[in-house]
Amino acid sequence: MSGLSKLRVLDLSETVAGSYCGRLLATAGAEVTLVEPIHGSALRSRPPLLTSSAPRRSAAFEYLSAWKRGIALDRSGEAGRNALSRLLDAADIVITSMHASEALAFDEIARASRSALIHVSATSYGLTGPWAGWRSSDLTDWAAGGYLYLTGDPLREPLQGAGPWATYVAGVTAAVGALAALWSRRATGRGQLVDVGAMEAMASSHQWSLVMWSHQGRIKHRANNRHAEAHHPVSLMPVRDGSVCIAAPTLAQWINLCIALDLPEMANDPRYATAGLRFDAAEEIDGRFAPFLMARTRTEVVEHLQSHHVPASAVLALDEVLEDEQLQARAYWAYPEALGGSAKMPGIPFALPSAPESLQAAPELGAHSTEVLAGAGFSDSEIARLVESGVVKLGANDG
Repeated sequence: MSGLSKLRVLDLSETVAGSYCGRLLATAGAEVTLVEPIHGSALRSRPPLLTSSAPRRSAAFEYLSAWKRGIALDRSGEAGRNALSRLLDAADIVITSMHASEALAFDEIARASRSALIHVSATSYGLTGPWAGWRSSDLTDWAAGGYLYLTGDPLREPLQGAGPWATYVAGVTAAVGALAALWSRRATGRGQLVDVGAMEAMASSHQWSLVMWSHQGRIKHRANNRHAEAHHPVSLMPVRDGSVCIAAPTLAQWINLCIALDLPEMANDPRYATAGLRFDAAEEIDGRFAPFLMARTRTEVVEHLQSHHVPASAVLALDEVLEDEQLQARAYWAYPEALGGSAKMPGIPFALPSAPESLQAAPELGAHSTEVLAGAGFSDSEIARLVESGVVKLGANDG
């Protein structure tokens, strides 16, 4: 066995952060079981809903729950809680997204007799502090971590970036925390509570925005499509058929860029000698670059700059990303057959020999209930009683 193939994970979360943490562990080889309420996870109704299937499926759920098994369990009564307790006995990691007080109470009970269990709590603000338990959304996650303030036109209101990026960052952080706790357990034999808040995950992702304030008393500001404060060009620039992103913050890259654009005199011009001076002269620099760039396509510009060791990329539209040759060559895309012949979604975001070789589609509600319970030591008669009493729901092809 290699990777995380022996690791058993219970995913009780109903947020993007917790679910993405589980997905990352699953694609690294862990056996991840999604434990849903009888009526299904809240993520099953998260927009957008796909029109290619009936009933309409959530694109987010299909993505976040891929490579997981699924059990539908009513945990509101004693029988359901006892069943979950036995599932926890066989688990290495449990992922939750409960509110602070509920998560702490769950942690106290779950790990009291299971010293090796690792509990990963993924929330917006963490389990302690004055904001613990506050309600949140994709927009507030952006705002609380400081990124909303930095995005958009400096003369306009702040803007949220595309999608729930903040909560995906929290999901990545939760997965890293889970692996750190697992590594610690190898040395100590004991599990831990991994308390992850999206606000902290986002705040830790800033480069020097926080240091600017703590050490210089300056607040980082919005700068449209340019990298604010200190460097240029680190920005988007128009070309004949769209835009390219050019990043040449170092002196060596600046010199290479000037040579590539057939403007060698700019490389030795004292007005552009430092990063700060180049930032102050951004409009002038862009004007001098424009004739060369506007006479060429994105592909021509990027290939030319890369050949001169200048970091550059075409700004791709999403439909272009879906067809891009680099991602195709990396066999990145997954094709969930149940969603239609043309359906495509992001696959495994890393190349790992122990990762699953093929897509395991998101489970139907209760798809693996019998398998999961049997794996935790439940007898056939026990499973039958749970099903008959409505505590467990079986999928259409289960049992």
